[in-house]
Amino acid sequence: MKLIAVNERLSISGQIEIADIESLAIDGVEVILCNRPDCEETAQPSFSELAAAANAAGIEAIQLPFKAGEMQPTQVEEMASLLQNSKRMHAFCRTGNRSFCLYAAAQASTGIEKEGILRQAKAAGIAVAEIIEPYYKGEK
Repeated sequence: MKLIAVNERLSISGQIEIADIESLAIDGVEVILCNRPDCEETAQPSFSELAAAANAAGIEAIQLPFKAGEMQPTQVEEMASLLQNSKRMHAFCRTGNRSFCLYAAAQASTGIEKEGILRQAKAAGIAVAEIIEPYYKGEK
């Protein structure tokens, strides 16, 4: 599992496996956020399997799934709310891109400085300019 350390409280990756949950717990993760719909790929573990393993490790598991390019305003609002808590969170999807885009949109929706979001995205190698721009133009 290749992690993108977004900040002290958030990391992002591609698909996690049940075996990854122990290392996430050791790293202090308190919440796992799944941004992937079940059955997107045949070999993907189901959210319920991951949630059971996470709960057994003392980690809360939340599913906020969406397909690439289909992020909804309600999901952005929910992510913004999740980012307000002080818990250490790890978000994942197939590659990490969707999760980072959701994070960026949530940050933009709360008025976080655009250039800071773009710097983080550049460091992660993920393009978010088109996703966050509507928040700065008052279109969202």
